[in-house]
Amino acid sequence: MTLFNLSVQLLQATKAVPEEKTNYWLYIIAIILQTGVIIYILRKNSQQKKLLKQAVENPADDSYSGLRKLALNISATDLKLNIPDTQTFIYGVVMDWNIGEVVVTLATYINGAANMYLSTNEKITGGGKNPRVGNLAIGFVTSAAEYLGRAIPVAGDDVPLKECVRFYFLTNKGKFAAQEQVIYMEDKTSAWYPLFEKGNEVICEMRDNAENVKI
Repeated sequence: MTLFNLSVQLLQATKAVPEEKTNYWLYIIAIILQTGVIIYILRKNSQQKKLLKQAVENPADDSYSGLRKLALNISATDLKLNIPDTQTFIYGVVMDWNIGEVVVTLATYINGAANMYLSTNEKITGGGKNPRVGNLAIGFVTSAAEYLGRAIPVAGDDVPLKECVRFYFLTNKGKFAAQEQVIYMEDKTSAWYPLFEKGNEVICEMRDNAENVKI
């Protein structure tokens, strides 16, 4: 029985009773109707919150390109950071490593969050839940401050060339990027090698703590 039908029956039942009882029943009906409206609104809000949470935790585009794009566009606001405009602060580092057949993208943030995406559509997410991975990720991001002066502001998000590594620094003043050839990382002659090594430490730790993931 709907609230409307219940209201009609109650009104019909009160036609023959005194005015005071009629007012009493009308008051009860009003409460019933109001309660129904409140329940409807609460359920609707609950469903909206659930859908929003699902959209954040499971983005619609979970392809490599979609996840990489999402990683590169995380804002300081998304991380609930309040950064003064008087400084340039790196809150995230995305490292793309093009090893030829596969591009490995490591996304790390100042809060310890760490995710890894492969162009083969394999991925390791939620790495920062492991304390050691989280600490390594924070160390990687904070170390990037020493290299900001070597990077240039960018608007795009191109994947590096084959056998190259590209660093994207996410800051409150926009994205900065720099690229280096892998050969100079391997012989340790690149000025970027120490930062690359910190990123590689995050990758290795994430692999050691992941199950059924191959690179």
